[in-house]
Amino acid sequence: MTTTLPHFEPFAPDALVHPGGALAEGPLAHGSAGYTVLSFELATAVLRDSRFRNASLQLMEDFGIKEGPVRDFRADSVLMAEGPRHLRLRTPLARFMGPATVENIRDVLRGIIRDLAADLDPAAPVDFHGVIDRRLPARVYCYLAGAPVEDAPKVASLSERTLSLLNRDPSLIPDILEAYDELFAYLRELVARKRAQGLGEDMLSFLIGRHDAGKLNEKELFDEATAMLEASSVNTTHQAGLVVWTLLRNREIWQRLVEDHTLIPAAITEVLRLYPRPGVISRIATEDIDLNGTVIPTGSDVHVAVWSANRDPERFGSPAEFVLERENNQPLTFSTGGHNCLGQGLAKVEMEEVVRYLADHFPDAVVVEDGTEIGQAGGRWLVKSLSVDLRP
Repeated sequence: MTTTLPHFEPFAPDALVHPGGALAEGPLAHGSAGYTVLSFELATAVLRDSRFRNASLQLMEDFGIKEGPVRDFRADSVLMAEGPRHLRLRTPLARFMGPATVENIRDVLRGIIRDLAADLDPAAPVDFHGVIDRRLPARVYCYLAGAPVEDAPKVASLSERTLSLLNRDPSLIPDILEAYDELFAYLRELVARKRAQGLGEDMLSFLIGRHDAGKLNEKELFDEATAMLEASSVNTTHQAGLVVWTLLRNREIWQRLVEDHTLIPAAITEVLRLYPRPGVISRIATEDIDLNGTVIPTGSDVHVAVWSANRDPERFGSPAEFVLERENNQPLTFSTGGHNCLGQGLAKVEMEEVVRYLADHFPDAVVVEDGTEIGQAGGRWLVKSLSVDLRP
């Protein structure tokens, strides 16, 4: 059946030339990386089907990380767990990422953004990505984890370096392994300090408490803490930059946000649809699976092209256009099903507050194109630089 499918390379530099949705031959394609799912309907089905498991462990092993503590962490992490074990590991983390927690820290977020924005000099174009986007998520992690604010640069660096595996560049493996070693050592020291000084109300204290109550073993405690730190910053950093880049370049939409802040959440969802940081979500078939009439053999790589699903004309009218009033706008940027992104609520609120700050304090801000570079690597959107003139 594979030979009858159209050819498609989801990680090729020109993959985004495809406008979105199914190809003329259908919603499933095949290439050197395996199978690619292009339509919203089929992408949703794959992401919600537990017979397709997360591919991150396989990616590590393909790049030569076949043993040792990094491979063991990934194999035992919440990303790879299924069934009751997945629920047991995911539930405590969800407590700190749920809607109630997110809403309760809006004032904290606003304080952090004000603090970071003190380094912005509106007299000249500013490095908005460096001053705000790259620093905010790590500061939020330190608040939630009960880590010293001085640790935020280390947290941002560790998140970016460990998750650079998803760039699918084997030359990065030595730095990735070194970053995980630093991350493990940092968490061991942080957890030991909390145990010595007494537990608080933060996320790490909560996990330590569950260990002490016999609900997590020592390895699970550190695996949970590691998973939260590695995912803490880098994706939100780039997605926040993509939000600012998109909204400031659309002056009609931006002016509406300046005049009516209640429109900000819908605007961010539309940016998430058009420019998803996780451009591709990869899965592996755990058994032979019939997918749209094609039998996917056990062990096959199946890549969900999120950017294509989010621009599927069968699901989204005028898919290439920014439509603020779009109804039932539920892109797959944060995935769907049992393994959807735990931190999506927190990430959205962080982006909302960044946009709100800009709209309140610099309503005339514009992107400086000469100092801005938006790129794509390994199927993922990224912000290389974002220059903003706050008072043009």
